[in-house]
Amino acid sequence: MPRKPKYTKEELVDTAVAIIREEGEESLSARNLVKRLGTAPATIFTHFPSMDALEEALTERVRELYNVYVNRGLSKNPPFKGFAIEHVKFSQEEPNLYIFLFLRPKITKTLDEVMEREGHKELLVGEAMKVFSCDKETAEEVYENLVIYMFGLASMCSKGLCSFTEEELAKKFGLAAGGFLHAVKENLPWYSIVPEENGKVIAEESPYHSEQ
Repeated sequence: MPRKPKYTKEELVDTAVAIIREEGEESLSARNLVKRLGTAPATIFTHFPSMDALEEALTERVRELYNVYVNRGLSKNPPFKGFAIEHVKFSQEEPNLYIFLFLRPKITKTLDEVMEREGHKELLVGEAMKVFSCDKETAEEVYENLVIYMFGLASMCSKGLCSFTEEELAKKFGLAAGGFLHAVKENLPWYSIVPEENGKVIAEESPYHSEQ
């Protein structure tokens, strides 16, 4: 008869979260878990059949912590900007959990996978349609570009390369969303120009035009 564990399934997951939060994902192992819990390694697997199963439960727990930030952002006005600000705040306040949830190469390979993993695309596209008074196609393109910008800022913050106040983030996301919206709505040809050496002269009305 298997030995009854000294801890609950929830305590095991919370301990795993604590290890990642304090030391990073690379420190998460069966050995470190049982050391903190003060029990034998085999008892971990009375709750989970494998470390992969534990990782799935751990991911869901970290997502619950992330969603506290998301819900706080969506409760603000406008929710579209509130969400983006809180996403970056999560990366600043919980850098190791952010890296675990979003920046592991083995779990995301394409932009679509990044947006799917984030998990709020449909809701945020709807909010963008209301905030910007635009159709769904325009809102999706603005959202996609905002996600790229948002993840860029959050990734730098999670690595300790920079940090922003809420006011600074509000201004940055306001400028970014406004620029993306203008570019998508106007559909001006020079926005998609690929820079070339000795390329053709750009139209005079383009912001990239040069007399040289």
